[in-house]
Amino acid sequence: MPIYTEEALGKGIEPTSQVPPTQLQASVCGEYPMFSSRHRTMHEIESKVDLIARAHVPVFVTGESGTGKEVVARLIHQKSGKSPFVAINCAALPRDVIENELFGHEKGEFTGALTIKSGCFEHANGGTLFLDEIAEMHPQTQAKLLRAIETKVFRRLGGKEEVTVDARIIAATNKDPMVAMKEGLLREDLFYRLSVIEIHVPPLRERRGDIQPLLDHYMRYLSGKYSRGSKTFSSECLEVLTGFDWPGNIRELRNLVERLVLICQADEIEAKDLPDRMVPSQHQSQAILINLGTSIGKVEEILIKETLKHVGDNKAMAARLLGVSRKTLYDKLKNYDLNHDEGGTVL
Repeated sequence: MPIYTEEALGKGIEPTSQVPPTQLQASVCGEYPMFSSRHRTMHEIESKVDLIARAHVPVFVTGESGTGKEVVARLIHQKSGKSPFVAINCAALPRDVIENELFGHEKGEFTGALTIKSGCFEHANGGTLFLDEIAEMHPQTQAKLLRAIETKVFRRLGGKEEVTVDARIIAATNKDPMVAMKEGLLREDLFYRLSVIEIHVPPLRERRGDIQPLLDHYMRYLSGKYSRGSKTFSSECLEVLTGFDWPGNIRELRNLVERLVLICQADEIEAKDLPDRMVPSQHQSQAILINLGTSIGKVEEILIKETLKHVGDNKAMAARLLGVSRKTLYDKLKNYDLNHDEGGTVL
């Protein structure tokens, strides 16, 4: 399986390096790695991308903010062999502006329209049009978009002549499409037209085994970008970072590493260098309700289970908080049948 480099995806260069499938697979787009992953779900996504890339069908990508939905879109486009790639953020523009950006306008349509302007649809002709956060688009604009996708023709604002285009549409949203449709944010007919292929990108907290490879990748990349010496992470620091839930996902992780590259003077990053919100307070206590009459064995099982939940299933951190060795913890997990490791669990 090839390793995709930033240069490869950024400049359209075909990857050449090969690594055994058991090793880390890395695909990146610009600064944002997508398939720097050991998690089976991400490998399934990469396999699906390989299968659909050259099929001229719409794709609908879902996932939380910062998980890398645009990277999936760009990887599909890169593997399609077509060009150009045009992206538009539907959440960043008001209704009147986004229609102008999508469809363009004729000269004299409004004050300041001194020339004909081509929209994103025209610019993406023959390639890919990526519609990010499509559920933020006004429903009436969604209706115009649906017609343009179905008929492959549209009129510029103020125009009478029809413009013909043939662009592959990849849409994305950080919302649950079913909920968005129920709330009237996403038209059902548009969703079902665009969701020929659906891809869901899981959040980072569901693939914790990817956190350290991503940290290492960004440390190398950003150290080079700012001409700073590459730093390492202490074992305690890594335990904290792999136990953190990363609500901002890969984007948040990248921003943290950038901050550490710029402000940390030491060659090794310690837990004390991390933001307070990431480091569990040593004085913070959480109560566990135990009913009278519960056996000692059951109390121990509940304590282990709740501690693991508190630290994001990080076994090393849990063992330290419980005051036992990792081996002792593993033995107890096996004894209580709690050893339910999955692809991204930190061992």
